[in-house]
Amino acid sequence: MRGPPHFARAKGDAMNTEESVAAHYGRGKVEEQLLGIIKAGGGNPEHFAPADLHGADQLHIGGAAATTRIAQQSGINASTRVLDLGSGTGGVSRHIAHSFGATVHGVDLTPEFVELARSLTARTGLTDQVAFSQGSILSLPFDDDCFDVALLIHVGMNIQDKDTVFAEAARVLRPGGVFAIYDVMLMGGDVEGYPLPWALTADTSFMQPPLAYSDALSQTGFIVDREAKPLAPGIAFLERATSSGGPAGVDLPAMVNLLAAFRSGVLAPVEIYAHLP
Repeated sequence: MRGPPHFARAKGDAMNTEESVAAHYGRGKVEEQLLGIIKAGGGNPEHFAPADLHGADQLHIGGAAATTRIAQQSGINASTRVLDLGSGTGGVSRHIAHSFGATVHGVDLTPEFVELARSLTARTGLTDQVAFSQGSILSLPFDDDCFDVALLIHVGMNIQDKDTVFAEAARVLRPGGVFAIYDVMLMGGDVEGYPLPWALTADTSFMQPPLAYSDALSQTGFIVDREAKPLAPGIAFLERATSSGGPAGVDLPAMVNLLAAFRSGVLAPVEIYAHLP
């Protein structure tokens, strides 16, 4: 009989990892790059629609189209209260609020990203629907049972203590609430090529196979409903991205390494949908 997955680590080590992850994502002039996209398209950087960023604020595999698919599969609508775990610059939150009418709260570890997310959200006129907090998703600043849906999109690869994240998601979701995860997961073999988009080295990369996620979700009280592995669309997405030089804010060598890992079958994008009873 297989034992439970072991994601936990010592608290001091977890803090060091979080600091390293925040430093990784805090590099560069992201706001200047994103507003430059608006300017290049002839738009007004002070007032624009979320789609005007052309997905540059949604750097997960599949971009905005994947966000739409995940929102639909999660049953998100205008009455849904959504928690965006690891919200980055807020692209997923804004997309869901604008396209589905939901109320969204994003939490991210990187202070620069939270500041930028708030700035971009104000420019899109969505501050009544979307808010952001800076902090760790290992200890969420919310009461119990206050969200309908929680999203974890391309964030789990940086988190070793997934058990705690899943437990926190279970705590803040209402009974019947949905937890949707979309991560790059380990399919088999060893990851040899770094950097990857979420990590310069293996020190801050904690990929796991889908079964480890599902087991951990079940142990936290979730019922896993379905899994999907959109590998072919993921490869096509990365091929387009690498041929165009890569999206703003992501190093091209990291994208090339990820594409190679997808093609070799070592890694794949995986969606997991679960709910609380």
